[in-house]
Amino acid sequence: MIAATLMLVGSINVHAQQDKAFSAKLSSDVRRVMVRQSLAPLKKTKEEKICAFVRFKEGDAELLLAKYGCEKVTQIGDIYIANIPVTQIKAMAADDAVERIEAQTGARLLNDVTPQWVNSTDVYKGTGLPQAYDGTGVLLGIVDLGFDMSHPSLYALDGKTYRVKGFVDDFADKNETRGVPTPLGREYLSEADILGNLHVGDTLNYHGTHTIGTAAGSGYGTPYRGVAYGADIFAISSVNAGEQSANSADQTARMKRIFDYAGQTGQPCVISYSIGFDDNPNESQLFSEALQSMLGPGRILVASAGNDGFSYTYLHKTAGVEAAGAGLSVKEKSSSPSFCYLASEQPFHLKCLSCNLEIDYVNATAKYVFTDSVTFDTEALPTDSVVLREHHVFVERVTGNDQSPVFYRLSDRWESQGQGNLPLFAFCIEGKDADVQAYMGNTVFMRISAFTEDTRFTSVESSHSICLPGTLPEVITVGALHTRTTFVNAAGDSLAPWGTQIPIGTIASFSSTGPTIRGLTKPDVVAPGVNVISAGNSYCKECYGETMVTQTTFGPASDERKYPWIALSGTSMAGPCAAGIVALWLQADPTLTPDRVRDIISKTSQHPIDTLDYPNNTYGYGLIDAYAGMLNVLNIPSAIPGISTHQPAALRIEPADGNVVRLIFDTPPAQPFVVNVYSVSGMLLSNQHIQPDGSTRYDVVLPHRPRGICVVQVNSTGTDPQAARTTGSELIRF
Repeated sequence: MIAATLMLVGSINVHAQQDKAFSAKLSSDVRRVMVRQSLAPLKKTKEEKICAFVRFKEGDAELLLAKYGCEKVTQIGDIYIANIPVTQIKAMAADDAVERIEAQTGARLLNDVTPQWVNSTDVYKGTGLPQAYDGTGVLLGIVDLGFDMSHPSLYALDGKTYRVKGFVDDFADKNETRGVPTPLGREYLSEADILGNLHVGDTLNYHGTHTIGTAAGSGYGTPYRGVAYGADIFAISSVNAGEQSANSADQTARMKRIFDYAGQTGQPCVISYSIGFDDNPNESQLFSEALQSMLGPGRILVASAGNDGFSYTYLHKTAGVEAAGAGLSVKEKSSSPSFCYLASEQPFHLKCLSCNLEIDYVNATAKYVFTDSVTFDTEALPTDSVVLREHHVFVERVTGNDQSPVFYRLSDRWESQGQGNLPLFAFCIEGKDADVQAYMGNTVFMRISAFTEDTRFTSVESSHSICLPGTLPEVITVGALHTRTTFVNAAGDSLAPWGTQIPIGTIASFSSTGPTIRGLTKPDVVAPGVNVISAGNSYCKECYGETMVTQTTFGPASDERKYPWIALSGTSMAGPCAAGIVALWLQADPTLTPDRVRDIISKTSQHPIDTLDYPNNTYGYGLIDAYAGMLNVLNIPSAIPGISTHQPAALRIEPADGNVVRLIFDTPPAQPFVVNVYSVSGMLLSNQHIQPDGSTRYDVVLPHRPRGICVVQVNSTGTDPQAARTTGSELIRF
């Protein structure tokens, strides 16, 4: 045993010396990529490459590059730039002819981070897929406000093809003559009409321009390209999309208009919706039913989870506890009364209290002192409000149903709202036998125990804050992941609006969490939502200020405009990102249902925190993965035993008429080769050994014509460079 141990140590030392020798030739980022590749599970059918600088000490550089399967990009003096297979880096570095391999990644802000986080780059390239996908043929709908319909990001990558197929403007001037007036606003279905009505009334906002750019913007020469940049777009600006004025029926009608248009054009459709409502199942039954009835094959709704993750939004007084309560604080920027919902299957007493914060400036202390109170018996509620000092308090029973407990609505309107230092309003649930849950409405709860010795006010927490329609089981609900801490604005200032304490790759502090009132685990998935850079509204210069990252000049010489790209944070940014990924999947399979999309997400999402169980009420199933999801959509396994992880460099493989697989070599093969054809389930359909006859084209006849996608593996014999360049795998679709 001692001898064996010594031999093992000696072996390790030898390998360590070898590793040190070739590692000295590599830049740190190249080493990092190499290590990442060796540790990552195989899930691609095409080998990963890194673009890097290479310098040789001796020998024919062109042949050396070919020897290791490298693709030459360009040459600057004696420095070559080449795409190098990551699996060949170690062998290249061990070659005495190689002097240096170098690449530096992580450039600051000149590239947006979303494609790297959601793994969409290989979808755009078509890596290991039947084709590349960018959302072409899919309709991506947005209901929002603050649209700049002339922004260059709404054009195709060429900057010429306008991709907006429809626009409904709820802010249109009553004297507008273009388009058609509808109950939803004036509707424009042609490029000329849409672009002829650029100065819309919602120029005091920017939200819609940013969300549509995140989901489907082309980026127009910037790194800030949206996810489904080839998709068609249908946008609806809505007066009622504004804070506190949204109307669920109005919003549902707008979503229906988008789905109806998709039906007229025969397109699959995904709607990105970044507006949220309070989730009281007994007050939103028709809203929920109407939304869910519109969803199905090729009809997907993706909703943002909400931005109340940092607030206290839930209180649970369990049976056996005498009393529990909290303070109420009206939501920011709201002129409506504060209110919350309470749910219980048992009767209870609800005590409402008015209290003042008394500050002792001498001793630097503060405490709440309760002044007045009134108690409501939930079995005998009043029919009118009760005046409690400067508060108008009202408690009403909201009719329950067989599937849920009885809901109550506690509301408070300050009599002198906005005038002076008003006393705090608090509530306390009493009744030892009752199990009562309190959910936020147009309010957030205050944990006032810090300023009082009263132990009744200690139980509030941050949960149950997902917004409707994200609480519905058929809706794909998206939380926000913290993927960028800082950005540099156009003035050159480095900004970190959400601080630097939250680790990259974890949930954003504002992202709402589940479960829902119905007990569903939500969100379903998370996507980048912090400092996301996308298109801004050029008609709303006062909107973006220091959040502007850069500007793009676009338009005819007679009417050039400067269009902003701005950084925003919120689940409003995460939702469109996920919607864009769903659009990519719909391009591959236009029949996807909401259940199928959730199934794909459940099987392919990345897990940001390894120690957690998934799904959970913070991350859902995890970080959405565009490429892994696409493999699942197409029923392509991540790996079939015996299949190469790269495509042949000097051989083209394609389906031919009937049941023929055609191989076209760049030059006539000199050695025999073997062709294996598999179904995507891994079943071997054909195994043929072929002797070359001097031609470049060979047909492999299968026993029968396959349906769908096949995997073709070619193994060329010999040790010459040509054999290596004609060995590999390819996916083909019959």
